[in-house]
Amino acid sequence: MFSIPFFGAVRACLWTTGALLLLMAALAASFPGGALAATPRLLAAAPASPQAPDTVRPATPDTTANAPTPEGAAAADSLPATPEDAAAQLSGSQWPGVINHLLQRPLPGSPADPQGAVIHIDYPSIGSPAVDADIRAWVTGIANAFEAHLDLSRPGLPDADMLPVHDVMEADNLADQRPAFELWGSYSISRPSDAAVSITFEIWNYTGAIQGNLDILTLNYSLLTGQRLAFMDLFEKPETALTLMSDWSRKELAPRLGATTRPAVLEAGTAPLVENFSSLTLTPEGVCINFQPYQVAPWAAGVQKVEMPLEALLPAGPLLALWGR
Repeated sequence: MFSIPFFGAVRACLWTTGALLLLMAALAASFPGGALAATPRLLAAAPASPQAPDTVRPATPDTTANAPTPEGAAAADSLPATPEDAAAQLSGSQWPGVINHLLQRPLPGSPADPQGAVIHIDYPSIGSPAVDADIRAWVTGIANAFEAHLDLSRPGLPDADMLPVHDVMEADNLADQRPAFELWGSYSISRPSDAAVSITFEIWNYTGAIQGNLDILTLNYSLLTGQRLAFMDLFEKPETALTLMSDWSRKELAPRLGATTRPAVLEAGTAPLVENFSSLTLTPEGVCINFQPYQVAPWAAGVQKVEMPLEALLPAGPLLALWGR
């Protein structure tokens, strides 16, 4: 299921000592505690392990900082409007007011994981304590579950001499040039309105099979309550929403997939079931339905996404306040 996720280009600036102090305060506020939330389908059953500290992506100098200011423009126009925006720029976030964080294991400079595992998940904080705590707990839960999944002391798993080799130059022969166990994650953000936010994660992992696994996972939040929203929370008539999404998706995907269409796979993957439509990104226009690899088409067809306008979902009674309507 997975293809290696992409990462946005790092944009950051170096600011004055006062701005750096504001950044430190913002970063400290963005790491509240929180109960462990749900983990991906394949890892959900794994027990939690002690939480490892995260690292924040380091800032890099902006080479345009000393570029000449256009004639007549005030120098202050190039400065961030708020301390949160300054912190976001220093952290490398692509979205104003959003601070990018990195959960990384093993930490730089620490001993390599004896299981040969590398974990690298980018995730945001958006300035809402409840939302930020839930996001961090959710990401930590995924990392913990991945590590538990790689518990090589369990019966039936490979012996220690079958662990992957991180550096192929250290391998004695081609058979030992095994890729490392890896868990990588990147995200994108969608704001349907000032009342809601959607965070879409691409989580890629490799655990020794022929190929890795990919999951497209979404977290939707009400910024009015700080609550994470499940599918059933988005519509007054969720059963109607499932039927509408099922019909819409089949009409969109069949012509798009063309000769690669597998009718039985498409029908099963778009059946009006919550598990088929659990990865929804809320957009200003409506929703983006994210289908997992192999759910509706072969791996070669790539990840399938279907845009559905809010107007087409009106019979299901969507909570219009989330879209600012």
